Amino acid sequence: MLFHVTARHDVNHCGIYNEDIRLALQEFLPSIQRRCEELGVKVHFVVAGHPDHVFYLLVEADDFTPVCTLLCEVPMKQEFDVKPVRSLSFDQA
Repeated sequence: MLFHVTARHDVNHCGIYNEDIRLALQEFLPSIQRRCEELGVKVHFVVAGHPDHVFYLLVEADDFTPVCTLLCEVPMKQEFDVKPVRSLSFDQA
Protein backbone atom coordinates (compact mmCIF):
# COMPACT_ATOMS: atom_id res chain seq x y z
CA MET A 1 0.00 0.00 0.00
CA LEU A 2 1.04 3.56 -0.63
CA PHE A 3 0.73 6.20 2.09
CA HIS A 4 1.01 9.97 1.76
CA VAL A 5 2.37 11.49 4.97
CA THR A 6 2.26 15.09 6.09
CA ALA A 7 4.54 15.64 9.09
CA ARG A 8 4.31 19.00 10.86
CA HIS A 9 6.36 20.41 13.71
CA ASP A 10 6.58 23.80 15.37
CA VAL A 11 9.57 26.11 15.56
CA ASN A 12 10.46 24.85 19.07
CA HIS A 13 10.80 21.28 17.74
CA CYS A 14 12.69 22.19 14.57
CA GLY A 15 16.18 20.88 13.91
CA ILE A 16 17.14 24.16 12.28
CA TYR A 17 16.53 26.13 15.48
CA ASN A 18 16.89 23.52 18.23
CA GLU A 19 20.47 22.26 18.67
CA ASP A 20 19.47 19.16 20.67
CA ILE A 21 17.06 18.05 17.95
CA ARG A 22 19.61 18.80 15.22
CA LEU A 23 22.17 16.57 16.94
CA ALA A 24 19.61 13.81 17.51
CA LEU A 25 18.61 13.92 13.84
CA GLN A 26 22.26 13.76 12.72
CA GLU A 27 22.66 10.63 14.82
CA PHE A 28 19.38 9.05 13.66
CA LEU A 29 19.42 9.74 9.90
CA PRO A 30 22.26 7.35 8.97
CA SER A 31 20.19 4.46 10.40
CA ILE A 32 16.97 5.24 8.55
CA GLN A 33 17.68 3.11 5.47
CA ARG A 34 18.43 0.06 7.62
CA ARG A 35 15.35 0.73 9.75
CA CYS A 36 13.15 0.99 6.64
CA GLU A 37 14.45 -2.39 5.46
CA GLU A 38 13.77 -3.95 8.87
CA LEU A 39 10.21 -2.59 8.93
CA GLY A 40 9.45 -3.25 5.26
CA VAL A 41 8.91 0.41 4.42
CA LYS A 42 9.99 1.83 1.07
CA VAL A 43 10.36 5.61 0.92
CA HIS A 44 9.51 6.89 -2.55
CA PHE A 45 10.16 10.55 -1.75
CA VAL A 46 10.54 13.09 1.03
CA VAL A 47 10.29 16.83 0.45
CA ALA A 48 10.47 19.68 2.95
CA GLY A 49 8.53 22.90 3.15
CA HIS A 50 10.85 24.64 5.58
CA PRO A 51 9.04 27.95 5.98
CA ASP A 52 5.94 26.02 7.09
CA HIS A 53 7.81 23.41 9.21
CA VAL A 54 6.35 20.54 7.19
CA PHE A 55 7.60 17.42 5.44
CA TYR A 56 5.71 15.44 2.80
CA LEU A 57 6.48 11.78 2.18
CA LEU A 58 5.24 9.02 -0.08
CA VAL A 59 5.97 5.63 1.46
CA GLU A 60 5.01 2.06 0.69
CA ALA A 61 4.35 -0.73 3.19
CA ASP A 62 2.08 -3.73 3.66
CA ASP A 63 -0.01 -1.84 6.21
CA PHE A 64 -0.12 1.25 8.43
CA THR A 65 1.75 -0.18 11.45
CA PRO A 66 5.34 -0.14 10.12
CA VAL A 67 4.80 3.36 8.73
CA CYS A 68 3.65 4.60 12.13
CA THR A 69 6.54 2.82 13.84
CA LEU A 70 9.08 4.46 11.56
CA LEU A 71 7.59 7.94 11.90
CA CYS A 72 7.48 7.72 15.68
CA GLU A 73 11.18 6.84 15.81
CA VAL A 74 12.23 10.15 14.24
CA PRO A 75 13.67 12.15 17.15
CA MET A 76 11.59 15.27 16.75
CA LYS A 77 8.09 15.95 17.99
CA GLN A 78 5.71 16.08 15.03
CA GLU A 79 2.07 15.68 14.15
CA PHE A 80 1.34 13.23 11.35
CA ASP A 81 -1.45 12.96 8.83
CA VAL A 82 -1.16 9.57 7.10
CA LYS A 83 -3.48 8.79 4.21
CA PRO A 84 -3.61 5.61 2.12
CA VAL A 85 -3.35 6.55 -1.55
CA ARG A 86 -3.11 4.72 -4.85
CA SER A 87 -1.16 5.32 -7.99
CA LEU A 88 -3.08 6.36 -11.07
CA SER A 89 -1.98 5.85 -14.63
CA PHE A 90 -3.11 8.11 -17.40
CA ASP A 91 -2.78 6.08 -20.57
CA GLN A 92 -2.74 8.06 -23.75
CA ALA A 93 -4.51 6.61 -26.77
